[in-house]
Amino acid sequence: MNKLRFLHIPKTAGTTFTNILIEQYGNENYFQFTGDIDQDLINFKSLPNDKQSQVSLFTGHAPIKTGLELADSIDVVTFLRDPIDRVKSFCQHASEGKSPYLLKDFPPEEFDLSKFLSTPIFELENLQTKMLINKGRSAVRIQMPPSEAIDLAMDNLIRKTTFGLVEYFDESLILFQQQYRWKLPVYSSSNKKDKNRLIEFKPHHIDKIKQLNAMDIELYQRAKICFKSNLKSQFFIKWKVNKLRKLTKYRTLGKITFWAKINNFFKLKLK
Repeated sequence: MNKLRFLHIPKTAGTTFTNILIEQYGNENYFQFTGDIDQDLINFKSLPNDKQSQVSLFTGHAPIKTGLELADSIDVVTFLRDPIDRVKSFCQHASEGKSPYLLKDFPPEEFDLSKFLSTPIFELENLQTKMLINKGRSAVRIQMPPSEAIDLAMDNLIRKTTFGLVEYFDESLILFQQQYRWKLPVYSSSNKKDKNRLIEFKPHHIDKIKQLNAMDIELYQRAKICFKSNLKSQFFIKWKVNKLRKLTKYRTLGKITFWAKINNFFKLKLK
């Protein structure tokens, strides 16, 4: 398989997709960015030269340009998500105590959504645009007019990545599978929210999220048009989506082995 990098924008089904990638590429020769780009570069460069060259999969939180040549020179895949849903998911994630660096200021037992949305936390504001235009540590801010930032993010998305949308997750997987000649990417969802601790988003919370993510909202709308155009392409094999969903359902029910035997018997296994 060709080397690949997954640009993981937080709260875009990245844990589930990373598990899919590891099943495709194996768990031996991959490197994960943690979000601390300086430390990530130190960690990678501390690997023996032969181990560095053997890395076939890069994953994790890092912007479009990492500063690591081996990662920046290969194909990139990424997911975008409706910005309002992405921020709501991040808020829920933080409210459950799953973001260690936020625990001190926002402990789960005292989580205040209004205060949280009013705090300058970089994941709350136009994060998808930031990660598609910046490099290294500069991913924490946007240093150009909004219209230029959106145009650049969209250009990078189209020219430098193969992208999917979380809202069309299965269709995205089939697009990736066709382009990179994967085996059918059957999966199980990971990192689910705690349904017993759901926070309530009131209209003023949604308004605040929209205000913070005006660039991401426009970027997503433009990306969605391009993505839907890809689905209409003659090269997109629609029936594979239904097959993926059937296999995923069987896997979820613990019957994937049984289904795989049937699949092989009828020689329908997809390469």
